[in-house]
Amino acid sequence: FFLKAEDGIRDQPRSRGLGDVYKRQIKISEERKNVVVSRRELLEEQREKERARLIAEINEGDLVEGIVKNITDFGAFIDLNGIDGLLHITDMSWGRISHPSEMLSIGDKIEIMVLKFDKDNARISLGLKQKTKNPWDSVEDKYPIGKKVVGKVVNIMPYGAFVELEDGIEGLIHISEFSWTKRIN
Repeated sequence: FFLKAEDGIRDQPRSRGLGDVYKRQIKISEERKNVVVSRRELLEEQREKERARLIAEINEGDLVEGIVKNITDFGAFIDLNGIDGLLHITDMSWGRISHPSEMLSIGDKIEIMVLKFDKDNARISLGLKQKTKNPWDSVEDKYPIGKKVVGKVVNIMPYGAFVELEDGIEGLIHISEFSWTKRIN
């Protein structure tokens, strides 16, 4: 006897049914002359083994592959084959993004870096921007003091304007620097 509810777990393909040998016997009833089998129990056991292996092997600084499972306002949850890790919005790009969906979609397969790993609670913090060089490391060479540069105004505030010179490099032009002759509010 095979219950459809025992066929699998969420995010796993369903069984075809007949001919599959990937089922586990969970109950025998001699008086009713039936055997209850479960594919879900077997899949859960395999997932738990994979999770334990991943917890033992993963280290901070490792590059790992994962699949985007969920996107929220504050980041994305990435399935690392048994453990979900959080890719925070601030760790996606050196530049500004307003929502993680600008960079990721559910189901995307991505390579990310493990930033922090708490083995006791199986919590993983992930980073995408850490795979690339920090643009601020070479800012003094590219933009020396006194050099005229062209940028894009990305935000205007009462105290000045933020100008983006390249992805991840923004500077503030204070309102007092806008004009030498007029007072600007």
